Amino acid sequence: MGAENEDSKHNYVDKFHKCKDNFNTVTSSSGRDNTTECNYIRSLFFDYSEFVVTCQKIVKYLTHITSSTDEDNLNENCTYLNYRLNYEIQKIIKNVEYTSQIYNEVIKGFTTYFDSKIKKCMGNMKHINSNELVELKKLIELHENFDNFLNDKYKTDDKHCIYGKKCVESYLTYIDDCYYDYDRTFCKLLEKFREDYNDEAERVINCQNVSRDLPPIKKGSKATAIMVPIFFTSLTIFSIVFLLYKFTSFQSWINPRIKKKKKILKNLYENSTKSLENTETYEANSQNRQFNLHYNSDLRK
Repeated sequence: MGAENEDSKHNYVDKFHKCKDNFNTVTSSSGRDNTTECNYIRSLFFDYSEFVVTCQKIVKYLTHITSSTDEDNLNENCTYLNYRLNYEIQKIIKNVEYTSQIYNEVIKGFTTYFDSKIKKCMGNMKHINSNELVELKKLIELHENFDNFLNDKYKTDDKHCIYGKKCVESYLTYIDDCYYDYDRTFCKLLEKFREDYNDEAERVINCQNVSRDLPPIKKGSKATAIMVPIFFTSLTIFSIVFLLYKFTSFQSWINPRIKKKKKILKNLYENSTKSLENTETYEANSQNRQFNLHYNSDLRK
C-alpha cells in the first residue's frame, strides 16, 4: 500500500505498527536534547509543557529516519512521522476541534530550527483532522493484530488466535460504517485489508474458531441514507404533535383556532360563490339587453 494511494496521509498505513515500534525504540531515551528550540516552538501557540517532550522525540526520530538512504523506507517513516505529530497534537490539545492552524505553526517552528532534517519529509507533512486520525488508528490496530495473528512467536501458546479473533471482530465492526459511505479512503483500505487477510489467513493451521474469509463491504443506497433520516424525523414530529393533541392542553388550544380558520375559509368560499353568481347574472342580463336592442332594431326596418 504505497504511494499509489489517492490519499497520501494513508500511504503505508499497513506498515505504521512497525514504524510505531521503531519510533518507541529510537525515542526511548530522548534526554534533554533540543529543549530550548522545542520550548520556543511550544511558546508560539500554546502553553502545554508536555509538548516539549513530544517535540524532542519527534526531532530524535526525524534525525534517525533522515539518515536513511532508502527512499521508499524514508517515505514510509516520514508518513508515519506526520501521523504521529498530528496524533500527539490532538492528544495534548483535547478541547480544540480544529487543529490545522496549530499544526501549521508547529511545522513552521520545525522548519525554523530543524530545517536540514525536516525538509526531507516536507512532502509527507500534512494536517490530519480528528476523524481521519480515528480511522488511521483503527487501521493501524487492525494491521498490528493481523501481523501478530500470522507471527510465529505467538503460536506456541495459541496467543495468535486471540489476535486473529480481534482482527475479525474489528473488521466486521468497521465495515458497518461503510454501508452508505463506501467511497471514502478508509473503506477502500478496509477492502484492501480484506483481500490481504483472505489470502494470508489460510496458512494459519490452527485457530479453528477464527474466520479465514472476511466478507466484502455491503454497499447501501445513498438515496436511502438520505430518505431514512427524513422519514424518521417526520415520524417523530407527527408522534409529538399527536401526543400533544391527545394528552395535553394543546387540543383545547388548537381546536378553537382550527374552527376559526374553517369559518374564515367557509365565509371566503360563500362570498366568492355569491360574487361569481352575481357576475354570471350581470353577464346574462347584459347579453339579453344586447339581444333586445338588435331585435327591436330589426323590427323597425
